[in-house]
Amino acid sequence: MENRDRCPRCGAMVRPNEKFCNQCGAPLTSAGNAADGVRTAYSGAGGNSGWQPGMRPRTIEQLRDFCDYNGMPLERMRFFVGEDYQEPRAFGIYREGDAFVVYKNKDDGSRAVRYNGPDEAYAVGELYDKLLDECHKRDIWPDGRPSGTEMAELEKERKAAKRRMVAIAVVGALLMGTLGFIFMKLEAKQHANDGYYRFDTPGIYYCYGDDWYYDDGYNDWVLTDRGPYDNYSDRSAYYIGDSYDSRWGYSDFQASDAWARIEEENRTTPDHYNNWDAGETDWGTDW
Repeated sequence: MENRDRCPRCGAMVRPNEKFCNQCGAPLTSAGNAADGVRTAYSGAGGNSGWQPGMRPRTIEQLRDFCDYNGMPLERMRFFVGEDYQEPRAFGIYREGDAFVVYKNKDDGSRAVRYNGPDEAYAVGELYDKLLDECHKRDIWPDGRPSGTEMAELEKERKAAKRRMVAIAVVGALLMGTLGFIFMKLEAKQHANDGYYRFDTPGIYYCYGDDWYYDDGYNDWVLTDRGPYDNYSDRSAYYIGDSYDSRWGYSDFQASDAWARIEEENRTTPDHYNNWDAGETDWGTDW
């Protein structure tokens, strides 16, 4: 009888030398890379959630695993995943029947509901994006730090914002909101051109920030110093899409060892959150 194993995500039977599950498409850990754990499904607090580095959480359990993986002290951060927390100053998500509720409890004790509906992936995405936004405001980057140039621009704006807040204390809250917007704008700028490109055959390229990765069908995405640097920013000549399409005939970058390594490098630890002050959050707004 042929030797077979099981997919860590869906449990389907797979052959030892297969790189992806034929049932759900999850990347599989082979004997050659099992020790580093890069492509093994994460087995943290959620256990069998199927989340692994490189995945955007789509379920409450996967969001818990993402937070656990990054060492996030959620109670101190005032994020409550899977809990209908009733006290003031809290972000959270929980399931109620067939609906998923995303909420913010403001400092006056009132609740602003961000989403209440059946789409768990959308609900989780709303809280996940807010969690990252709050991290960015405190210079914590579990999803990847901006480039040096953009960090310098950000630091310049921080100092300017601090001077404005000292000079005009009455508009301090508005300036903090502006600073949060700048964080998001810089992150969007850094990855504005991320995606798949084709400008050389055979092969396909993926842009991640300032880095280019290449898959010729054999190497499974390797960092390269080549790229369509002249015209790629307008996405008119070489860009083919943000989302993977199996019809291209090459593998999915976001299911590769390269992507998993990027996520591992961006991983945070509990030490990153030692100075987290929930008072820095604007608790008076709806979100």
